Amino acid sequence: MTTVKIVLLVSIIAAISSCNSDLENQQILTSDSSNKNVVSSTSVVPVVSSTSVVPVVSSTSVVPVVSSTSVVPVVSSTSVVPVVSEIRLNRSPTKEDPLRVMIIGDSTTYEIEPALSAALQKTGVVESANRTQFGFGLSQWPRYKWWEIWPSFFDQVEPEIVIFQTGIWDMDDVINGPTRQPLPTDSDWVEQFNFLMEVAVDVLSEREAHIFWLTMLPTHDNDKHERLNKLIYELADRDQRVDVIDLTPVFTDKNGKYLEEVERSGESRPIRKIDGVHLCRFGARIAAELIIKHVSIFSDFEIISGWEEGEWLKNPRFDLDPCNDPIDLIAEKAGAISVG
Repeated sequence: MTTVKIVLLVSIIAAISSCNSDLENQQILTSDSSNKNVVSSTSVVPVVSSTSVVPVVSSTSVVPVVSSTSVVPVVSSTSVVPVVSEIRLNRSPTKEDPLRVMIIGDSTTYEIEPALSAALQKTGVVESANRTQFGFGLSQWPRYKWWEIWPSFFDQVEPEIVIFQTGIWDMDDVINGPTRQPLPTDSDWVEQFNFLMEVAVDVLSEREAHIFWLTMLPTHDNDKHERLNKLIYELADRDQRVDVIDLTPVFTDKNGKYLEEVERSGESRPIRKIDGVHLCRFGARIAAELIIKHVSIFSDFEIISGWEEGEWLKNPRFDLDPCNDPIDLIAEKAGAISVG
């Protein structure tokens, strides 16, 4: 982390043990309200002391200034792959020395991960590690001290690339929502959330990992995800450590409206679960195909087909909420379904 960030953090930190019980400070975050007790068995979440120092961002705190003249790329609703920066990995991954990728995010990222890991590992030159967490959000830091937890992930994985997503638990109406800092209704939400994003980038890239930041998935209330995604684009525009992967075009129609399903090979395929937030298998597949295109360009490896009909389709995480996946998507025919 830069000296400036350290000084800034030291100047604004405060303990909040009076506001949160020891249990809240140490607990693993849970999923949405329909799955309060479900926790990823693959997520490694160290116990955090209730006396840990927390980066409180007060309304009077000094925050990174976002220029009003910042250029935010305009992404067409028909565009599939937004412009990728010219920065590249300084080596070519091999079977003997594979690319190390870590995936961090919330429950939607958790559902993208099986398809994405299958696609990455099919190349034979990439290793992926799942560190997603139900209930994660940058503004959930009073309950989940991500800036303390993530360094242990880096010790375990030593990633060269981090695929990262946040949003639902920052912007939507969620359990324990009032404990968030900042709240999306705060008058200085932009300044506070920009600060959290800046700190997140410093922590995630401290060991020179490159960050692919996934946009928040579209919701029925488009203003929410567009508001957050604008900040993500502005961040990437001013910070070369970050590339944006915009999921919006493949989860909306040509008019930018929320999609529950897509038509492929003459058949309708559900992409979102009945809660309107989480992903069905085909939704995870669409997201994974888009993400791996970006990562392959950055890292100079060849995408290998065949992962689409793999074992990841049987992953029980897709059954946490009802999703009317057609049976042939889980059977051998899955590989024959065209996404394009």
